[in-house]
Amino acid sequence: METKKPELDEICPGLINVKLNLLHTSNQAWIDNRKKALHNAKEKEHPIVHDVVELMMIVADSPSQKRRHKANNIEKLARQMRHNQNHLNTLADLAVFNRNSNLPEKAAILEERIDKILKSSDPDDIIEKAICVLEQGYAALFEDYTGSGIEAQQMLLESLQLIKVEQSTAIKEKKDVLCQASNYTLNARRLLFQALNRKTNDSFFNKKSSVELLEKGLQYLSNTSYPKEKYYIWTFYYAMAYSRMPDIVVATSNKTSISKTAVNLFWSVIKNLPKDNECYSIYRARSYAYIGNILISTHKPSDAYPSYSSYENDKQFQALLSTPLSSFQYAHNELSDDEVVLSREGMSLWLLYKFGPDKNIEYLEKSERQLSSSILQNPCLRRFDFSTRMKVYLEISSLKSVSLDRSEDLLKKALEDGKTSIRVKLNARDVCNVAEICQRLAKFPKFYLYGPEAVANKEYLHVALDYLNQCFNAKGQTYFTAFTFGAIYFDLGEFRTALEWHKRAFMMSDFKFGNGNIQQLLFSILRLGEESNLYDEIIHALTYIARKRKDVEFLRTLVPKVHGDDNLRILSNFLIFLQTFPLTAEQVKIAETLKACLIRKDILKTDQLGDSQYTITSSHVFEYDVKPDIVYQSVPMETKPVDFQHNWRYDFCIITSGVNTGWVQCFLQHQLSTSMVDSDMIFTGFSGIDYDSCSTLLETTIEGIKKSRKSILVLSKDFLTREWCLLKQIITETLQDRCDFLLMILLEKCDVPSEIDDTHVSYFDFTDEMKIPFEIQHLKLALLAN
Repeated sequence: METKKPELDEICPGLINVKLNLLHTSNQAWIDNRKKALHNAKEKEHPIVHDVVELMMIVADSPSQKRRHKANNIEKLARQMRHNQNHLNTLADLAVFNRNSNLPEKAAILEERIDKILKSSDPDDIIEKAICVLEQGYAALFEDYTGSGIEAQQMLLESLQLIKVEQSTAIKEKKDVLCQASNYTLNARRLLFQALNRKTNDSFFNKKSSVELLEKGLQYLSNTSYPKEKYYIWTFYYAMAYSRMPDIVVATSNKTSISKTAVNLFWSVIKNLPKDNECYSIYRARSYAYIGNILISTHKPSDAYPSYSSYENDKQFQALLSTPLSSFQYAHNELSDDEVVLSREGMSLWLLYKFGPDKNIEYLEKSERQLSSSILQNPCLRRFDFSTRMKVYLEISSLKSVSLDRSEDLLKKALEDGKTSIRVKLNARDVCNVAEICQRLAKFPKFYLYGPEAVANKEYLHVALDYLNQCFNAKGQTYFTAFTFGAIYFDLGEFRTALEWHKRAFMMSDFKFGNGNIQQLLFSILRLGEESNLYDEIIHALTYIARKRKDVEFLRTLVPKVHGDDNLRILSNFLIFLQTFPLTAEQVKIAETLKACLIRKDILKTDQLGDSQYTITSSHVFEYDVKPDIVYQSVPMETKPVDFQHNWRYDFCIITSGVNTGWVQCFLQHQLSTSMVDSDMIFTGFSGIDYDSCSTLLETTIEGIKKSRKSILVLSKDFLTREWCLLKQIITETLQDRCDFLLMILLEKCDVPSEIDDTHVSYFDFTDEMKIPFEIQHLKLALLAN
């Protein structure tokens, strides 16, 4: 890779300066797990990393050590330096410990020595500087992607709940201060929530990532007399850092994918570390295993394996490209029964079975054996192995050749593996897999039926919800967690909550996932029963789906999957309802396509509805052509309630354009009025705004503002063109009396009216449909504020 040569003075020695999560976390279980991994590394890895491993263990102890242990830590660091007086990372951390122990003179002596080495051009000092940066990269590699932000999110939630409890019993000034603290905590949680969900390709290079540090250190070593073999051991860790990154294309690597760069680096390790020295066997064996795993995990069955022009004449490398599984045989020949090799082979066999061109049962069986062997060697460190073995057990349990007794046993084993994996590290995909396993056990042996009728043991579904709630509170939501929430609530018979989760999942879906989600969304609506607004909800949901997918063809595959007399009767009655409902041209297409599908399925006869007569409308709104001044004369303008702090009848009132009322009712209002997770609040909305005329619109909007604690203004081009002229006076006058009553949603890219000071109004960006579920959650947090 061609990158700018770093300057020598960019080095900042010491592991404390790397800002390791290890220094700040309060999760003792996580610290203990890291220390076990460090002990394992010191046992098995080359002596060149032993200094940094020892230093990491000392640093890991420092947050939990009491004042009386500081001297002990200083003594440990001093002993660490005896075999190398110029070890920069130890010098720097020892200086910090001395300064924190009120020993500034000793700290100053150490800092002077560090400064001298950093400014030196002596070849040995240049190597020391390179080793310093490489060790920092190694330390960062041990904790990359641990998700300290997730832990902070959970702690903020717990703090907020504790503040709320205190607030409920406090009085006078203490209550006011706690109220302010609650608002600040809510805002902090919201901002952190947003930050955790704004990940880009560039974010993986922030905060001195292991890739950046190891690359820099290797560049420092490139023109020194440092032994070649040791250089390639550091290259192995550099390759590991690359292999842990998502497979994206990065400009700094000349358009080379992350996976291809990692394979090149691992192959250079194999080619440059001698075979006749046992201390290098672990690096050669693991390099083979990583190469095989990368080739298999990034390969799509429809594509050829990537070409590596630099190795066109290397027969062994070309053989690995054609049969990646042979990499593991080479790895076993180098070092038998290595836990990392076994782990990577087990994962690769699972991937070959799940995504490969043929379903070879032997792959599953061998995957289970290799993963179990890896776990047996080191159960504390093999979190990914528990996760993968869970999926293997789940897959085997689904085979037709497996007996019911064994299938149930495998599902229970899968559940235990999933729980173990989540305990070590909370991962959203693992949580979704655990929820699926719980679903199957709850309905065993009726695996593939949906709905409460199939459930024999609800307790498993409650276990699934516990894990999903934990995941949501800590990590937010993804398409998979939203869909899984919907599936669990559907099986529990809580169809409204299931529907709202499937709506969220659809908002976050793409064409790859959309079809199955649309089916579950419609089934959830149909299972709501004969609610008064059921047909409204169906047409608004279908319209939204059609608009997002840009056609109505999804109905042709959706309707044939609808079963049950009640569901089919509702769809038939729905068609009759549409003849009385004002439809847009797009909605007429939906009605005609749905009618054709039901006729094809023999639910309707061709002449049963006759010639469908629809009321066509170009929009759902009236043109407000009456001058606002005339309307105001006939409508009372008093908006303050008698007790403007404690007399609210509703939590919110939504002010929007008439053209968007269907979306607002179908998606936004229900989302705010439904408890989506255990810690979620239910908000009551004013739903009486009447768009029939200028006077009714103004009257009902005033009533909604007067009776609601907050008003949510949904900005769109339609609203600014039609309703804003009529409503701006009442909104701006209310802002003068109640400066915190307004929240704004930006539904489309448009300007905020100049009459509203948007710097003091919370607003939520709904212009990106994929982010709407997150913004709705942020809106709920804002509605919680006092």
